[in-house]
Amino acid sequence: MSMLNAVKKSNKYLLSAFFVYLIALVFFSLRNEVLYWSSLSLYEFIIKSANLVPFATIATYIQSFFTQSINLDIALRNLVLPIIAFLPCGFLVYALASAKRKLLHTLLASAVLCFILEVLQALLRRGSFDVDDIILSVLGAFCGVLVFRLASKLTIGALAKPEKAQS
Repeated sequence: MSMLNAVKKSNKYLLSAFFVYLIALVFFSLRNEVLYWSSLSLYEFIIKSANLVPFATIATYIQSFFTQSINLDIALRNLVLPIIAFLPCGFLVYALASAKRKLLHTLLASAVLCFILEVLQALLRRGSFDVDDIILSVLGAFCGVLVFRLASKLTIGALAKPEKAQS
């Protein structure tokens, strides 16, 4: 099998994995029941529940670790879950992206995907729109890029060692 065929086959697997990931991400992002303020109009719900101030929610959750004003499980879950949820996105999009500006395209694609999910959550009342979720999700995607780069270096290093041993 030629190198080009191997790359095409690899991209098919990566693309398939990305679509499975997207389906799971949408399912888990929108599976919540309508939780609160069901008597409000959609407009009122969005106005009351949306956070458009960067780092406001993040700061509140970090502060809660010290003041214990919020259940620590809730704070930790809301800080860590978006990072973990978008780690595969960063890994897969970066692996599928073309050579030019891979990091920028990966982070932009992750931000757009998270923005769409946040809007859907608000419109369907399955959660609230929070700009901090977008920030944390992009951080998760960046971590996914770092994992991909590390895995690539380890794989290339492991493949290069047997060649040197044979020489």
